[in-house]
Amino acid sequence: MSNFEQTASLLKTLMSSLMSSDNEERTKAEGALNTEWVATQPQTVLGSLAYLVHRDSEPKARAFAAILLRRISFQNAAAAENKEDQHTVWSVVPESVHQTVKAELLGALQRETDRSARHKLCDTISEIVDHEGQDGWAELLGALYACAQDGNALLRESAYRIFTSCPELLYQQSMAAVSGAFTGAFQDADADVRLAALQAAVAFIVNAEEKQKTALTPMIGPMLAVLEPLVQSGDEAGLVDALLALMEAAQEAPKMFRGVLDSLIPFATTIAKNSDMESRTQQSAVELLVTLAEVAPGMCRKNAQFCQQLVPVCMQMMSSIEDDEDWHNSDSLEDGDNDESWVFGEQTMDRLAIALGGKQVLPIAFKYIPDMMASGEWAQRTAALSAISAIGEGCYKIMRGELAQILALIAPMFEDAHPRVRYAACNCYGQMSTDFAPTIQEKHSAVVLPRLMAAMGDSHSRVQAHAAAAMVNFAEEASKATLEPFLDTLLERLLSMLSSAKRYVQEQAITTIATLAENAQSRFVKYYGTIMPMLLNVLAQATDVEHRMLRGKAMECATFIALAVGRDVFAADSARLVELLTAAQHAVTDADDPQASYLQQAWARLCKLLGAEFVPILPVVMPPLITAAAQQPDFAILDAEEDAEASYSAEDGWEFTSIGGQQIGIRTSALEEKLDAVELIGSYASDLGAGFLPYAAQALEIIVPLFRFYYHDGVRAVAAAAVPQILATVRAAGDEAALRQVWSAICDKYLSVLDGEEDDTFAMALFSSFADAVGIVGDGCMTEAQLQAFTKACVGQMSKYYQRMKDREAARAAQELDEDDEEQLLEEELIEGQTVDEVAKSLHAVLKTHGPAYVPLFQNMLPLARKYLQERDPAARQWAICVFDDLVEFAGPASAQFAGDFLDAIAVALRQTESPDLRQAAAYGVGIMAKSGGDAYADFIIATALPAMLEMIGRPDARETENIFATENMVSAVAKVLRVYVSRLGGDAQAVLQAWFAALPVCNDDEEVPGVYEYLVQMLRENPEALLAGNDPRAVKHLVKVVVEALAVCTLPQELAQALVGVMQGTLASFDDAAKAALWAEIPREQQQALQDKGLI
Repeated sequence: MSNFEQTASLLKTLMSSLMSSDNEERTKAEGALNTEWVATQPQTVLGSLAYLVHRDSEPKARAFAAILLRRISFQNAAAAENKEDQHTVWSVVPESVHQTVKAELLGALQRETDRSARHKLCDTISEIVDHEGQDGWAELLGALYACAQDGNALLRESAYRIFTSCPELLYQQSMAAVSGAFTGAFQDADADVRLAALQAAVAFIVNAEEKQKTALTPMIGPMLAVLEPLVQSGDEAGLVDALLALMEAAQEAPKMFRGVLDSLIPFATTIAKNSDMESRTQQSAVELLVTLAEVAPGMCRKNAQFCQQLVPVCMQMMSSIEDDEDWHNSDSLEDGDNDESWVFGEQTMDRLAIALGGKQVLPIAFKYIPDMMASGEWAQRTAALSAISAIGEGCYKIMRGELAQILALIAPMFEDAHPRVRYAACNCYGQMSTDFAPTIQEKHSAVVLPRLMAAMGDSHSRVQAHAAAAMVNFAEEASKATLEPFLDTLLERLLSMLSSAKRYVQEQAITTIATLAENAQSRFVKYYGTIMPMLLNVLAQATDVEHRMLRGKAMECATFIALAVGRDVFAADSARLVELLTAAQHAVTDADDPQASYLQQAWARLCKLLGAEFVPILPVVMPPLITAAAQQPDFAILDAEEDAEASYSAEDGWEFTSIGGQQIGIRTSALEEKLDAVELIGSYASDLGAGFLPYAAQALEIIVPLFRFYYHDGVRAVAAAAVPQILATVRAAGDEAALRQVWSAICDKYLSVLDGEEDDTFAMALFSSFADAVGIVGDGCMTEAQLQAFTKACVGQMSKYYQRMKDREAARAAQELDEDDEEQLLEEELIEGQTVDEVAKSLHAVLKTHGPAYVPLFQNMLPLARKYLQERDPAARQWAICVFDDLVEFAGPASAQFAGDFLDAIAVALRQTESPDLRQAAAYGVGIMAKSGGDAYADFIIATALPAMLEMIGRPDARETENIFATENMVSAVAKVLRVYVSRLGGDAQAVLQAWFAALPVCNDDEEVPGVYEYLVQMLRENPEALLAGNDPRAVKHLVKVVVEALAVCTLPQELAQALVGVMQGTLASFDDAAKAALWAEIPREQQQALQDKGLI
């Protein structure tokens, strides 16, 4: 061990320079460390640092040595032979060095007396365990057990600190032993040991299997017992740490808290109400309860005290708002009070209402709200209004029926003497305009609009601006007819606000004008000549830094107005606005310039308006978008004790989380910029078609790899959406060779990600994107290897969903599920169902573009399809039937080799009264067999399928809402059968035709409607007797009803509509005017009007 004593002394001298406050000295030392030590003698560095951790006399040096040892050990090794392998320094030094380092660290673990140095030591030990795995350090677990039982509290705390970072060390132990050890530690005489044990227990629970969590449930009570001594001793920092740990446990294992809720609720609410405690402590106590409400709402609803005690606490917090002078006088709307208790209380009420629903929250909230509204204290009145706006979304179902009374209760607050109450009233109407849209807009505009318009003329600037902001909420969901009578007054108020001394009032006025323009569309032409010149003037004149946001708002408003009034009205100002936006684009240089995002959206709106005329502007627009889309995420890794906010401000978009004793940060604002850029690139491709071609290759090069951009789900989703849009531009340009060339590599990327993708939501998006892309590239676009990979990906995903389905069935059969479990399973089923639909969509696309060539590969999917067909779950069988439908449609007669695998299932599904969707899929399949399957399916169609379909379309409930699509698919399928096999029906043909004719009209399924009426026209031209029986009055009356409804309700091709009119007129030619008038009189008035509007009569 003393081999490193001399080098340790030299290294310590270098460490002194590394800790220097002199930047130049520190930079020089860092260079020397990397070049003279780490790069050339890594084993000496690690051994020497470990020596210092254990044996140096100065606590500060020991602590810093531990930090350096951790950082250097797991950084990339410069001396690695293969740079692509990304070896760490730890992995390239000899095993003997590992053993030396570990021995020194275990020695330090026994001897270290300084708390800070000990914490750094524990972090370093944990990092080695994370790197080597739980079996890579055999001596450690025994050493930790010894520490946990040592008489020295520092050693006991260290053991649990390491268990917190490395809970996997305990996974092989019996749950009884783990529970016993933790429970004893929860009662330790030392508070730091108790807290460390609590955090370690939570880390173990969070990562444990379900059976282990169940076994450890009795441990929750002793864990909570750790809290009370922290309260009694006044250790609020420790109490907050304990509550934060318990939140993690609640998030991952809420059921464990079921038995302790009765004691936890009063404990947490007592802390929350204790005004002597810091706000962070109070909020942490509430947050623990709210976390439980969000992850286990059923459990919390069943506890009568949950809302009874928590809602009043939130109302009390909301009432703690203070009248800050800055709120009145500030020139900015940027509030610095987001961590205040009253804001937290409002957010909590919102979350509670969403989690638990109106039945739980509303009665208790309104037990306090009326009295608070009548209070002489402005803070109480403000809190009451804030509570109403906060709970609206979650209490929607109940509050919707009481809107008139609630709006009337709020209305007098617009006249309140205190501006913050008036502000809260505006906020309330604005939030409710979103939560209760479109009901408020349709039924209560007479109450809401006059008050908001009056408030836009308020004497207080904050109230003015917020009233205009609330108007945005109202207008976004309002019809043109609702707003049009008020437009003159609204714009008069808004134009007046533009002369305000407060810039934020001007900015909000411009935003609201933009929203009104978007609502009014062409009706905004009336105001164009007044407003557009003002906006252009803002862009031309307000060029200083202070007006950047105002300019951004002006860009937004001008382009919304341009879209609203259309190209002709806008034409005179088009060149000027483009010139001003181009100048602004070139002037944006600061990373925090708000104009950048406004410019991006403004250009996109102009692109939609100008179409191909926008192509010459792309060289201005695309470079910053490409840069933003290509930017890499910004990361920071800090020690737990470092002040993240000092160097990585939240205002700059940084967010940190604690992992393994370190703070891991990422600049989320950069990720949002990336998302917006990718989305806009896709938008430009979609809008410009071939005009986007010069940027297609570069865009695809950046965007396709983002399928694996795991830092942000949204970026992955918009990347998936953008790729087909860009491929479509290459297709539109007509360069087939270029399209095929670029597609091959993209297809491989799709398939590699689809195979094994674990995120169901993204899998859904990517399968959908892939289907669109295949459809764009077209026939034969995949190699055999790619088709095999695609099949493997489909089978893998569908096998995963099949197993989950069986697991849910087993859990339900065993009655293991409570209300919360069932809610979660229903959510999972919804997402999986949508994903399964997209898998089917992608199979449809592949079969459509490859036809019979895919049949041999379908063999690999056949076993899974059979399994799905055998399930009781109708949705499972529907998926399989849809797959076979596509196989028949696109493989044609080649599909007949699989007929024995699915015809019986289709026969059963045709009579499946409990599942219309399954019936619809089966009916569609029969129609496709008749149309595309060939003679191999004839016997099944005529003898089995046709009688079943005729029976189902003749049922009394066939046209009920839930059955209509299945019925119309059957009517369409019968028409397809008749087209092909009418000659084989013999004497039954007339009866089948009459049954089919009686089942008309069809008007709901847009895909099936044209084919049905094309066959009707064909029959009336070729064999009208078969349908009309010599112009039998009842048959003719039915024909008129069918044709008129089809023409009035359906969107038919013009040629087909004229053909229907022609055959109807031909049929009626022999009728006198009185008979025709009688038939016309029976047509509903709205259908008569529809035919006149369409110019068909």
